[in-house]
Amino acid sequence: MIITIGREFGSGGKYIGERLAEELNMKLYDAELIKRVSEERNINIDLLQENDEKHKKSFWYTLAMASMSVSDSMNSLTELPEDDKYFIEQAKIIEEIADEGNSIIVGRCSNVILKNRKNVLSVFIYSSDEKFKIERKAQFAGLDEKKALKMMRKKDKERAAYYNYYTNQIWGDRKSYDLMLDSSKLGIENTVKLIKSYVQYLAEK
Repeated sequence: MIITIGREFGSGGKYIGERLAEELNMKLYDAELIKRVSEERNINIDLLQENDEKHKKSFWYTLAMASMSVSDSMNSLTELPEDDKYFIEQAKIIEEIADEGNSIIVGRCSNVILKNRKNVLSVFIYSSDEKFKIERKAQFAGLDEKKALKMMRKKDKERAAYYNYYTNQIWGDRKSYDLMLDSSKLGIENTVKLIKSYVQYLAEK
């Protein structure tokens, strides 16, 4: 079983992933994924972190242009921008992780990268209550509410742009996920319990 977790900033998605990893005895990949890409692909971790879940233009247009040039010259996917190459290497690592055993992968378009596998549960954690997210960041990141709100909007905008860019889908759209859970209404602990129950239900089918 692979669980992918998309999440709004401040919704508790990372913590929920950590709790699920503990209770289900699964490996968790969040920042660990970036570290693994750096070590196994010999890419400077600072460059990976700088581009982590951030982007702007159209990856699929860039990929198409790079591919079209192959027949006319020696150009190939090496013509892609560096950050797109990083994404491709990261996607390969996500595929390798999925082959290795039970794991939870946070963000990084993992739900789309692994969409053709039968053993993947894709979850999106959001909050309909903006104050809930602001208060969580104020509490756990030590930010005042004004800074928490500013960071929340910036991070969500970056995550949406990154996801939309690399998947040609819409971040947070219900068609892309198996479960969409409002952590502000359920509460963090109940969100963990609900996902855990659903995993157990799938295991028994």
